[in-house]
Amino acid sequence: MPKFPHGQVEVPAPQGEIRGVWLHDPRGVNWDVVMRDLRSAGMNSIFVKFSTGGAAYYRSSVLPASTLAGRDEPALCLAAARRHGIHVHAWHVCFQMKDAPLDWQNRAIREGRVQLGSSGQTYRPSYNVPHLCPTHDVNREMEKRAMVELATKYPFAGVQLDHIRWSDAGLCYCATCKRTFARDAAVRLRSWPRDVQKGGPLEPAFAGWRERIITSLAQEITSAVRAANRTMKISSCVFPDLNAVRRDKGQNWKEWVDRGWIDFLCPMNYSTDPSRFTQWIAADRGWVNGRVPVVVGIGAYKMTSGQQLREQLALARRAGANGWILFNYDDNFRAKLLPALRQ
Repeated sequence: MPKFPHGQVEVPAPQGEIRGVWLHDPRGVNWDVVMRDLRSAGMNSIFVKFSTGGAAYYRSSVLPASTLAGRDEPALCLAAARRHGIHVHAWHVCFQMKDAPLDWQNRAIREGRVQLGSSGQTYRPSYNVPHLCPTHDVNREMEKRAMVELATKYPFAGVQLDHIRWSDAGLCYCATCKRTFARDAAVRLRSWPRDVQKGGPLEPAFAGWRERIITSLAQEITSAVRAANRTMKISSCVFPDLNAVRRDKGQNWKEWVDRGWIDFLCPMNYSTDPSRFTQWIAADRGWVNGRVPVVVGIGAYKMTSGQQLREQLALARRAGANGWILFNYDDNFRAKLLPALRQ
């Protein structure tokens, strides 16, 4: 069995291991090159971001075309994947409006469908774009329809939910959240949003309500996907620290697992510290308790060498992970890390 320089032994792949990579930007990709790369490195899966909360990289009846899209990327990707024996999972980023046409973003703002900060400002935590509010019925229906469309329009191996959470702690303070929280919690708000913020009298009730909003949406989406295509595998990218992500972003992924809503879990364990990385996997597996496979997300972009990546893969296998997905396939990954995976 091959050894690393410090004597650690490589670990053989377990049966049925998912060995994949995320591809964040599908625009104009040479899909044959991508699939050939993955096959040569012993990988068997790719997770491609084909849509966001405001844009699709294909002709969609639910979402507008991405401002940067031109080709039918899913069709081209799938054709190349079949030639090289790679499984394709459609990765959808909920709520985030990256690459959405400006008029689509502005319409959501005008209609009060975006997440607002405490001073009433449109919250733009990434890519300088608004994030849709998970409470608003129009947004929830759109996310559900977008996932069903991916699950039925193309013969993917699976669909993957990402960003099914609040964008940050405390959010959202829009009119819909104010009205819906007061109704659901049966409370009278005297000072909004102060009552529900840290130290406010309704902070605990608001935290529990935020979690229920996300949990109910996870159920709605996964139920709709299963009703539309019972053979479609459903996975979700989640944060690894369950207690923290429940508190800060309302994401109780353990309940999703316990209720059978997803087929495998992808905790984003993006750490290069071996101890933290293995501790996270142990915690993930403890919460999941064998109900579904744990396919670990690895922050390959943080790696300084291919050797470091190989060592982290060995750690994942030794810790009992059922597979791994690397973030992210790009030029740096091809030049720095891919050669090591071919060894």
